[in-house]
Amino acid sequence: MSQKKVDSYKAGKAGRSKASRKEKLIDRLEILAWVAICVAMVGWIGYSAYAKVEAKQESVVTETVMDTSAIDDYVSGLSSDAQ
Repeated sequence: MSQKKVDSYKAGKAGRSKASRKEKLIDRLEILAWVAICVAMVGWIGYSAYAKVEAKQESVVTETVMDTSAIDDYVSGLSSDAQ
């Protein structure tokens, strides 16, 4: 090997651990970013579904009107018969 290659190899070997640590840090940050993105998406989808269900439940209001005059007459007839 020429002296130039030997010097290049030694310089590369000296900076290898720093480069390795930097690369690992970047990899971990990328994974953390993807996890944060996934959590945000799941949260957004869940919130959207919850909001749609709640809106649907609030919009369904049933009002029932009954004529109870026949029942009232019957009950008043029972109370007058008992006396």
